[in-house]
Amino acid sequence: MKLLITGGLGFIGSNFILNTVQNYEEFKITNVDAEFHGSNHANLTLLQNSKNYQFVKGNINDYNLMNKLISESDTVINFAAESHVDRSIENAKPFIDSNVTGVFNLLEIIRKINCL
Repeated sequence: MKLLITGGLGFIGSNFILNTVQNYEEFKITNVDAEFHGSNHANLTLLQNSKNYQFVKGNINDYNLMNKLISESDTVINFAAESHVDRSIENAKPFIDSNVTGVFNLLEIIRKINCL
C-alpha cells in the first residue's frame, strides 16, 4: 500500500510515519512537507536509508504536485497544518492558506480522482 502523508515533518506526522514504517513493512510512504515552522527533518533521521520512505518538499496548495502525488497513492493522511495560535493572531493568512485552502485542495483532487 502506498501512503501519502502531508506534514510528516511535524511532531504528530513524523511519529505516525516512524510507527508505520517500523510496524508495517509492506507500506511505502511518501511524505510531502513545506518545511514551515513546525517541520523538523531530525524527527525522521532513523529513516534516512529506508527503502519504504521518500521525502518530497512541497506545499498542499500546489495543485499540480499534489495531483501527481495523490494519483500515485492509495491513501492520503493529512497532518499539514499551521498550529501556533500566537502566530495566527498576528497573521491569520498562513493558517487560512494551509488549514482551509490546502485541505480543500486535497479534497478536490481526491474527489476528482475518485470520480474518474
